[in-house]
Amino acid sequence: AGNYMAPSKNNDDYLASQIELIARELGELKGTMMKIGQGLSMYGEHFLPEKANVFLKSLQYQSPPLDWDSIETTIEKELGLKALSELEIEETAVASASLGQVHRATIKKTGEVIALKVQYPDVDSAIKSDVRNLKRVFTVAKIFPSEMKLDSIFDEIRTMLFQELDYTEELKWTEAVYKNLKDDDRYIVPKGYPEYSTSKILATSFIEGHTIDSQRVKELPQEKKNEIAYSFLNHYLNELFLYRIVQTDPHLGNYRIHIDEKTQECRLVLFDFGAMREVPEHFEKPFKKIIQAALENNKAQVVENGIELGYLKPSDTDDLKDRYFELCRMITEPFRADELEPKDYVTEDKQYIWKRSDLPIRVAKAGTEVAKNYKLRTPPKESIFLDRKLGGTFVFLSVLDFQANSDEWIKSKLKTLLNP
Repeated sequence: AGNYMAPSKNNDDYLASQIELIARELGELKGTMMKIGQGLSMYGEHFLPEKANVFLKSLQYQSPPLDWDSIETTIEKELGLKALSELEIEETAVASASLGQVHRATIKKTGEVIALKVQYPDVDSAIKSDVRNLKRVFTVAKIFPSEMKLDSIFDEIRTMLFQELDYTEELKWTEAVYKNLKDDDRYIVPKGYPEYSTSKILATSFIEGHTIDSQRVKELPQEKKNEIAYSFLNHYLNELFLYRIVQTDPHLGNYRIHIDEKTQECRLVLFDFGAMREVPEHFEKPFKKIIQAALENNKAQVVENGIELGYLKPSDTDDLKDRYFELCRMITEPFRADELEPKDYVTEDKQYIWKRSDLPIRVAKAGTEVAKNYKLRTPPKESIFLDRKLGGTFVFLSVLDFQANSDEWIKSKLKTLLNP
């Protein structure tokens, strides 16, 4: 995504028509093709024409569910007759996505309402061919600039998809996140039910909530939306620097907002932990130092740790090192709004307005300029999923129209996590 340039107005109609064509096809398909479409929609807020992104955004929440007969066969095979007899399962899916669909069920003995995420039959066998075919489609449609190399992006997507097909692993991560956040009333994480889960079925508690871009959430007072944004940002920073385990599929469909209509209390609902990735210690330490140094305007430290991670080489020109430093500074911009001059997205009292900011476009442009000097250099593989998480975080906060100062909360949070 770092190499993608915002399309010119002259290309808007062409790109929109190509995305519309692909999106309509994706809407009739299951598996990896829709998953890649979801990933593109995450960045579409800033990099694609509005008409094109309308189609891609629909893929985040909607996918034609399979008929009950097809899904019932999988449920019976996976759970067995005994476990199946303990459940009352609704035949109509309450949600459907790229790799599976969700059915509401009730545990007869206790009355607990649970969600059964059921994997589509044979979806695993389609991954290799779907990724290869869709990569070819995007190349022929010329949606991305010709100099952009898609191999690493699609390799990462393929790895992510195989990981997401292992519901046993996802149950483990669901239970781990539930344990970490169960005492924090800012969040709701579904409880796992191992007795009704297999490698192709995931059973968790059923939680009602509103989508992030729903009209109900849009109508919330800005103060409430800011609280939700702080909760999201807090969890993102903890994932990255405290737990060192990151949910790397941050499209909007993986979150809900639970609103208590009596108290108006808003809680962030987190689910779908099939794309969890560990941040290795050898990467995390210099990565922390780069962020801290960028915040402190310390070029020498940024360059030194950029070299340690392989972003730079000691022999690189001063010009390239300067460009890399400025790129790192740019990425930290929202966390140092008190240093910025007032402009469209920075108010007189140093409020950073995420929705108005063109930061993703500026980062993409600067990143492309830096990449031209990298030649055949391959960045650390961790940067691919961290870039995806960062992009999703910006979109999430932009949709909420997050408005914040470089206040003591952010400074204190970063100081604690970067210098424990």
